[in-house]
Amino acid sequence: MYTKAEMSQAQIIKFLQCQGYEVKGYYLNLPAQEGLLVSEPAVSRWTFTATKEGEKQSDKNIYTDVFEREMNHFFREFSKI
Repeated sequence: MYTKAEMSQAQIIKFLQCQGYEVKGYYLNLPAQEGLLVSEPAVSRWTFTATKEGEKQSDKNIYTDVFEREMNHFFREFSKI
């Protein structure tokens, strides 16, 4: 199944909050990466993380990644019906 949805950042954050996540600002600092053919410069930017109680903020829980995991879980549960 393929699903496409257009949602604003505010709608995504509201959805995550309804799922029990706390959404907070996070300064993401990705180091430069040297590759054989392509080198990427260091990247620093502000973004959001979505964490549940007891979780720490990190680049593993960026809000868009958490949203994608939650939507995959939602669709798996939906397909069981």
